[in-house]
Amino acid sequence: MSEIDFLSLDGKSLRTFLVVLEELSVTKAAERLGVTQSAVSHTLDKLRLALGDPLFVRSGRNITATERAISLHIPVRTLLDDMKALTSQRVFDPLMGALEFTIAANDFQRDLIFPSLIKELRSEGVDITFHFIASGIPSTGLLRQDHCQLLITPYPPDGPDIFQKRLFDDDDRCFYDANSREAPTSVADFIAADYIDVTFKDIGLGLKNLFNDNNLKAKVTVPNFSDTAVYLKNSDMLTIQLSLMSKVHLQQFASVAIPFGGESLTMYMVWHKREHIDPASQWLRQKIEARIAKMIEENKH
Repeated sequence: MSEIDFLSLDGKSLRTFLVVLEELSVTKAAERLGVTQSAVSHTLDKLRLALGDPLFVRSGRNITATERAISLHIPVRTLLDDMKALTSQRVFDPLMGALEFTIAANDFQRDLIFPSLIKELRSEGVDITFHFIASGIPSTGLLRQDHCQLLITPYPPDGPDIFQKRLFDDDDRCFYDANSREAPTSVADFIAADYIDVTFKDIGLGLKNLFNDNNLKAKVTVPNFSDTAVYLKNSDMLTIQLSLMSKVHLQQFASVAIPFGGESLTMYMVWHKREHIDPASQWLRQKIEARIAKMIEENKH
């Protein structure tokens, strides 16, 4: 490679290459990067010239990566991580410049933490943009491929390049509409009731063990925690959810303890090593921890 070709490479172009390689679609890559398809195509043309390889070729209606492109995946990812590390020792002031983060979380943890946190940061004069994506049952790829800078989940993926920290523990309670039924008070009441449960697409994960072990019947299953309120309102059904749902989607409903014992869940923050010493990422994690600590304390009273 000539010196001129070498100097024509830049971090944004290399990130575009990685996203196209991961998506194998110019359209999807453009959506993920927040740019036009023509901008992605222009960047690829520049990289093809600099690297002396077509990188991606048409295969029917899709594109396929060349052997050269595949071989560049790890070196380019490592180079971008190293470039980011160059800024890790900079003096950081959240009031200087704009900040932008992508967070992967399901709707319970997203809505529990971020509406109040965003209000707090805006009141402090922080110019910050958040993008949220669903995490489902997350894989390490969400972090390794830089789909997000932070993952909040009870199911942390594991890897030598993945960091995690416990955010909080919470226990299940039974929620019901006090305007439509009496509180269940006995095991027989719980067994006789119909339930609303949350299951995740393609994996069917809900309260299966709890339901099967106690002969409970899920008559309605929904894909998001926020949907439980729609079906619980004006209904004689019950739903078993974490107690902190009373702070978000189930605020208008009453709740009681579960006589046969529910499940306890631990929520984690998870991030990739590239974010570990980044000052902006460290600052955000500290803000989230402080927000959760305040919320847990308020929940005790």
